[in-house]
Amino acid sequence: MYDEFPHKVVVLQFVEGIEDELGNVQDGEWHTLHDAFACFIDTPSATEKYNAMQIKHQLDRYMYYAYGAGVKPNTRIRFEGVEYEVETDAEDQGGMHEIMRVALKRVSQ
Repeated sequence: MYDEFPHKVVVLQFVEGIEDELGNVQDGEWHTLHDAFACFIDTPSATEKYNAMQIKHQLDRYMYYAYGAGVKPNTRIRFEGVEYEVETDAEDQGGMHEIMRVALKRVSQ
């Protein structure tokens, strides 16, 4: 059987540090927003990577997911032990309100 979104990733959101009772601000941390988000992770072509490089953007992966799932810029994706930052606003593929795409930039090993 065909699975349109065969990959499961962790979606992380940054939570700002909070001030304690002594006025010290704790460091912010990345927290899990979704721990098994269904998607399809794809590698861009060499041409797509080159075009992104020309406008000084790093492009390492594309992530496709169901329309309305709500992945936003400034979140991170962990896939196969590697963290990626969401680089773009979500794009509705074909304008059909079915599949969304975001570009990802690698931020850790």
